Amino acid sequence: MTLEVQEMITYVKMKNFMSFKDVLFDFRNGRKGAKKFISIYGENGSGKSNFVTCIDLLRKSIESFYMIGETGRIAEFAKEKDIPQELVEMLVKSSNIQKYIESCRMIECDEATEVEYGFRTNGHEGYYIMSFKERFLYEKLYYFTGKQRGVLYEIDYTNENPKIDFSNKLFKSKKIELELRDEISKYWGKHTLLSILNKEREEKNEEYIKESYLDYVFDIIDMLKDTTIHCKKSSSSGSEVNSYKPANVLRDLREGKIKKNKEDLLDRSERIIRDFFTQAYSDIKDVYYDRKIDNDVILYKLYVRKMIGGKIRTLSFDNESAGTQHIIDIIRSLLGAFCGVTVVYDEIDDGIHDLLLKNVLESMIDDITGQLIITTHNTYMLESIDIKSVYLINVDYQGNKEVKCLDKYPRIQGTNNPRIMYLKGLFGGVPIVDILDYDTIIQELDDSSNVEGGD
Repeated sequence: MTLEVQEMITYVKMKNFMSFKDVLFDFRNGRKGAKKFISIYGENGSGKSNFVTCIDLLRKSIESFYMIGETGRIAEFAKEKDIPQELVEMLVKSSNIQKYIESCRMIECDEATEVEYGFRTNGHEGYYIMSFKERFLYEKLYYFTGKQRGVLYEIDYTNENPKIDFSNKLFKSKKIELELRDEISKYWGKHTLLSILNKEREEKNEEYIKESYLDYVFDIIDMLKDTTIHCKKSSSSGSEVNSYKPANVLRDLREGKIKKNKEDLLDRSERIIRDFFTQAYSDIKDVYYDRKIDNDVILYKLYVRKMIGGKIRTLSFDNESAGTQHIIDIIRSLLGAFCGVTVVYDEIDDGIHDLLLKNVLESMIDDITGQLIITTHNTYMLESIDIKSVYLINVDYQGNKEVKCLDKYPRIQGTNNPRIMYLKGLFGGVPIVDILDYDTIIQELDDSSNVEGGD
């Protein structure tokens, strides 16, 4: 691969965010930006998915105006269709930024939630801070100003006297600054300034934006739009946000429709999937798209030719196992890491055999030009990946959490097996439980003194 590293998350700090009281995920790699592959481990309930939700929040925060429209469309669709109210509420919650930030706050905590994101894009490093309770209270962007790094803007509503400061490099004219201040007075608090700027750029023409704002202020927005996030946590409605990169591969690899003049896109996607599956599975001999032409549109659906019972048989990909179907779900996401963007994938091992996932990830690490961050329970990877890529979430007896990179543990030497050491609990990040005694539970089940309402 020849692409240079373009977009990376360098660190994430969280205070009063879901189950994290005060924690730092530090992915920095000395003076070389950040590590390109990160694998996060921890026992169930340690907060792995909460980390992904934190990235998901940042991505969704820049789309908050668009999310308002989505909420309306969901409500209208629910009226027309017989959709369970619980599902509607979950969808509305995930498409309403204020409800979403409320779900990200630590339970029974009066202090504000604060998140700081370090990032690197277009060869420059910076950081972005947001703080909120029921609404946003503070926002700051520190990034490249043209000649050096500095604060591009800072908005502080945490005190009685609100403060709004802008870099003198941010605007090309005083008129634009006054117009943006007016937008802030209307929308900020329910929306961030990044979201306001994103809305501004989508509504105005490109020439106007170039003549009005410092170009670099939009770098973080572009980076976030490029970022692919797969968040498994139920509070995020299992959200999956795919970027448009790579743009030369189908967005839906299973089935769909494309314009006839885009058939090269279909051919390329078919070759990529065929190459992957025939190498990963010994019984899969071919993978192809069944194509039907309808005027200027091609309807496509994925099929597999597979060795079954001594004969190569053809079946729809829909009939494949859940694990195999999950593999194709992650392929489209992982390809972005080859194109210089950040991919964050929660519970990437869900339903996939440990050895298969180990081989898939090992084979791609050297070709990553962006960044791949995963959460997983797959311990086999600990035997082969660089310990600098492994992060553990440890929880103490008071529920306080700490994140440490595996290379910070002095016990690891060249001859030691990190996987065995991890499973023995030498690094933490694994459940520590007593032998479970089911006698009391069985006694409760045997008690038939009151069975009313048990149907």
